[in-house]
Amino acid sequence: MVRQVLSIGLKIVGVMLITRALGPASYGAYVSAFNIYQYALALGSAGIGVYLLRQEGEVAERAFRTAYTVLAILAVVLTLSLELVRAWLAEWVNVEGFEGVAAIIVLALPLQLLSTPAYVRLERALNYRAIAFLETTSQVGYYVVAISLVWLDFGPRALAIAWIVQQALTCLFAHILSRTYPKFAFDLSISKAMGRYAVSFSAANWIWQLRMLINPMIVGPVLGAQAVGLVGMTIGLLEMLSIVKTIAWRLSVSVLGRVQSDLERLRSAVTEGMELQLLAVGAILLGFGWTGDFFVPLLFGERWAPVMDIYPYIAVGYLTAAPFNMHSATLSVINQNRYLAIAFLAHVPLFAVTAYFAVPAVGVVGYGYGEIAALPAYAIVHYFLARAIGSPDYRLAALWWVATVVGLFWKEIGLWAIAVPFAALAMPISLRKMMGYYRLVRRKKTVEQL
Repeated sequence: MVRQVLSIGLKIVGVMLITRALGPASYGAYVSAFNIYQYALALGSAGIGVYLLRQEGEVAERAFRTAYTVLAILAVVLTLSLELVRAWLAEWVNVEGFEGVAAIIVLALPLQLLSTPAYVRLERALNYRAIAFLETTSQVGYYVVAISLVWLDFGPRALAIAWIVQQALTCLFAHILSRTYPKFAFDLSISKAMGRYAVSFSAANWIWQLRMLINPMIVGPVLGAQAVGLVGMTIGLLEMLSIVKTIAWRLSVSVLGRVQSDLERLRSAVTEGMELQLLAVGAILLGFGWTGDFFVPLLFGERWAPVMDIYPYIAVGYLTAAPFNMHSATLSVINQNRYLAIAFLAHVPLFAVTAYFAVPAVGVVGYGYGEIAALPAYAIVHYFLARAIGSPDYRLAALWWVATVVGLFWKEIGLWAIAVPFAALAMPISLRKMMGYYRLVRRKKTVEQL
């Protein structure tokens, strides 16, 4: 968590310096290329790192060597494929500067994929000090190169070059710190096991990650680079603001795994997890939503002020994803990832189709309409969770969700909306829960003192 928070601090400073110089249009060219690159990476990684990480006991050296071979093949295939379709993608995306950025950033794909086995060795050894060092060092390298090249007028290509530098540093330090280097071999049985695991584990992720293509492939052709940049910046800010959601998911998988055989405790954990996620993420999103009109122009420049017009719509999606993190973590723990894939098969088309029609009609806010239109797909996640372990208690989570959504749209519905979240927290059901949290903290401190 400390590493993530430090990373966010570094990212805020770096993004502030970069975006003030680039502006939304140039940043949009980078975002378009980067989102397509990230989806190719999701396909290429294919759950191989998780396959190696979750193996019980010692992992055979031949498994690591086979992983290197499979990843290298995937890297070559994906890199060549992206190069072959680059011109077609540039024509579809219709964002100035996209093709030049895409031609550069694709070169980072082999570096990022081939760093996976060495990174897994560090994680299996619980060597988080080394992981923190390599992540921080590579991120510093990215911002040093990016800021220097941006101010030397390299435009959006500066970020693509910096990304290559970051992945090169990650790959280098991962191998140095794990005291290994790439070794290649091929074992058909191991590769088949990796393939089976990739399909079961990664299918839901591959579907979910299609969301990344909506901005460049739908917003870009209609509204151009500036709109893509504004949406990309809003998403980037929300990713930083909701980092608690990411941390909580990683912790939840471990915690829920310990109580998975006790359905009552599991339901209770999901219920309380939803409430805590909404309380933490909701407070942060509201705080930024109420102050962003002042801080965004101050930190990033006046050209980025329209970010706050899109912010509440996309923030609703992140707010809703926070409590349902508990559902996805639980379904993963009980090995029901296929149900997440079914839910995402509904979520992504709802998002894409709504954005496809809304963006030409209402502009960049149409992307936010798509985010909201996709929310009913979470009902499918609830259905499969309830069928597996029973239904969690949504009463308090629903109250806090509604109050937070109203507070996010204070500019659209009036200043009175700011009072709604506070009124929700002042209700008896909320006060009882908050007092319960307070007593738990006090009891823990007393036990530690004794």
